[in-house]
Amino acid sequence: MREQMKQQHWSRSNVFPVFNISVPQHNQEFVVLEGDDSLLFGPGRSSSSYFPGDLGTVVIHANYHFSFLQNINLNDQIILNDQMGAEYQYCVHDVSIIDLDKTQIEISEIDELKLVTPWPFDDFTKDNALRYVVTCRKYETYQN
Repeated sequence: MREQMKQQHWSRSNVFPVFNISVPQHNQEFVVLEGDDSLLFGPGRSSSSYFPGDLGTVVIHANYHFSFLQNINLNDQIILNDQMGAEYQYCVHDVSIIDLDKTQIEISEIDELKLVTPWPFDDFTKDNALRYVVTCRKYETYQN
């Protein structure tokens, strides 16, 4: 996995932006921060997942920021832009609900993106282990 340039933008935090995510069909755009501890500030890339372009699963967690996912459709477009100007386009391939007490979010060497948020969408309590997972495939991968 590539190293990213760390630029801290909040004086009392240890989070930094790694890329932008946009979902054109739902008029959504966010800055994605590095690490699982960033959810208070916005969506965060799981530090145990890959970066876009590294041929592996990119996992982005968010709480209320991803409530729009309840309206996501198969084949919707998701775009990631990194700090170097590269663009990665994904297509929604699957939607599922998992229980983190029974299963983990799978990270593999497949060019895919997983957007993860608590389910139901209004239950952001620490005891809630249910997650809504939207799996997207890179356009090149999805079309083959």
